[in-house]
Order: sequence, then C-alpha cells, then structure tokens
Amino acid sequence: MCEHHNFSANVNVVRLEDTKQFMAEITVKCAECGKPFQFLGLSPGLDTGGASVSVDGLEAQIAICPEGSKPNPFQRMAFGITRTQ
Repeated sequence: MCEHHNFSANVNVVRLEDTKQFMAEITVKCAECGKPFQFLGLSPGLDTGGASVSVDGLEAQIAICPEGSKPNPFQRMAFGITRTQ
C-alpha cells in the first residue's frame, strides 16, 4: 500500500482567445504509484476570475494574469476592490 510520499505535478497554461485571459490547469499525482489526487474546496465549472475544478475533481483551473496587469489580492483587500472590478 502506497503512503504517497512523493508527488508529480503538471501545469498547463492556456490562453482563452475570446476573452484574452489566461488559465493555469493543474494536476497532481503520486510519483510512486501514479494515483491522481483530487482538488478539494473548489466548485466545478469554469471561473475566469478565480478558481474552479473539473467535474471529476482531478484538475484545478486557476485564473492567472501577467504581473501588474490587474490588482493583486493585497491591493484588492487594501482598497476594497471586488473581484469583478
């Protein structure tokens, strides 16, 4: 029985051409036995302004952008900017 001590992660960056946005698609598996890991606490679907997960829970999709092109989380918190702005 594998105790899952070593991991392998894969990140693909995709460009959403119609919206000019970017998403990071992330998967994680045990490097020893190959068992995929599920992401917890994310809603399934597509969230181009945040994070979501595939229906099977095996791929997280996280919205990303080039540094400086949008307020970072601390700037949003400090200035009371909501995510939709």
